[in-house]
Amino acid sequence: MALWLAARWLLPGGLPVAAVTAALFLLAPLPPLLAGSKRRAELQRDLEAARAQEAQAHQLCEAMRYRVKRLREDLMAADSQARTAHQLTLLGQFVAGFLHEVNNPLAILTGRVEVLLQERATDVELCSDLERILNEARYIEKISGTLLPALRRAQVDSAFEPALPAEAIERALASLRPLAESQGSGLRFERVEAPRVNLPSHIIEEVVRALVSNALQVLEKHGGGTVRVRLKPSHPARPTVLFEVEDDGPGVPQELRDHLFEPFVSRSTDRRRSGLGLFIVASLLQIYDGAVRYEAGGEAGARFLVEMPRARFTKEQPYHWFASRFPEEEREEQAP
Repeated sequence: MALWLAARWLLPGGLPVAAVTAALFLLAPLPPLLAGSKRRAELQRDLEAARAQEAQAHQLCEAMRYRVKRLREDLMAADSQARTAHQLTLLGQFVAGFLHEVNNPLAILTGRVEVLLQERATDVELCSDLERILNEARYIEKISGTLLPALRRAQVDSAFEPALPAEAIERALASLRPLAESQGSGLRFERVEAPRVNLPSHIIEEVVRALVSNALQVLEKHGGGTVRVRLKPSHPARPTVLFEVEDDGPGVPQELRDHLFEPFVSRSTDRRRSGLGLFIVASLLQIYDGAVRYEAGGEAGARFLVEMPRARFTKEQPYHWFASRFPEEEREEQAP
């Protein structure tokens, strides 16, 4: 009625009653529609805000799940490291006690063998065997002094003469050749002349013995095979000397390759195997700034590459020899 009266007042000429009434009926739903549209827009905005909050909450939940997972993994890793450290501590205590007890009998054995060598100097065959026993006893004496620092990965302060890697590898392979022949496997050494390295000879021998012994053990289970030790040619500009130990066995399982040099990791099911061999190899090399890494062989087999820092300044190759190999400009570029 108010709209009709307003229309009559605004239109003094007047309009037919039917036209005004029709206009009123047409315009009457408009205010509620406008109000409903406004309310619907508000609800749409509220829904979008709720969805944005839901997405944000979902992202926060995912982030929390990820952080909880990482914390759980870190806690498991820390627990594993603590257990390993405790085991290594106990092992170090055992090794220290064992070496203390074995050193005296070993010294007696070494002294007695030396006396026998003098007394039976005319027996060539016996002297050959005694010399082998004496060399092994002296090797045990040397490596026993390095075993504890290797378990602790501590530096060794004792002085030593830089070793010729080819000679040390030859001695190690000579000691393992009877074992290889007894199980039907072969040992091959591809020798090249290499400079002295900044490691004691008995450390190189221990590294070679450990790697080759592991390879022979695997090959024995697969009917024999061949272990090859290759000494890489060295260049004067290269700071390291390399050699590799390769076999034609089945290789290392994929799941063990990232953990080969961790303590108590072994691919053998034999309970007598401690899983410390490769850990000790890596530790011994780390003490003298060397390194070892695993590389998958060609079609089959395992390959271990050993890096040894070369002895840059020795009596045979003093500084003026090394400096003369480079022009002055190259030395200035290499200077830190």
